[in-house]
Amino acid sequence: MEPINPCTAPGGGLRVFKLSHDVITCEEAAKAKGIPLENELKTLVITTGARTYALHLPGDKKASLRKVKQFLGTEQACLISPRDLAEMGLSPGTVSPVIDPVWSLSHLVSARILDLPYVSTNGGTRREYFKFDPKILLNAREVAVGEFEA
Repeated sequence: MEPINPCTAPGGGLRVFKLSHDVITCEEAAKAKGIPLENELKTLVITTGARTYALHLPGDKKASLRKVKQFLGTEQACLISPRDLAEMGLSPGTVSPVIDPVWSLSHLVSARILDLPYVSTNGGTRREYFKFDPKILLNAREVAVGEFEA
């Protein structure tokens, strides 16, 4: 397999699967795909005020913004607003880490997902999705691995 260029989002080279209906949450997606919830990748877009990040967790975990703040050494970290998400051309259920604009962000990757044989996430729509080796996320331009679960 050819190495991934961090400037090029890898989603364009991944096989696209389709669901028969829209899903938004990780729970809905895992159920529709018939996969364990932990394998459904949860990607949240967060901001520290100064920078925006894509935070990746197993679908069965919740984010700890306290741990994110400690890891980044910042006093502020929160989910971006629905308006700011919409300005990125995204909405809940369409935040895909392997296509732009999310691929171009800095990535915070839970160490737990790197031990999974695969993860699945939406393909930028509420019906399309990808399955891939989570280590693909390590090819983004700026990546940090840590423990970000509550």
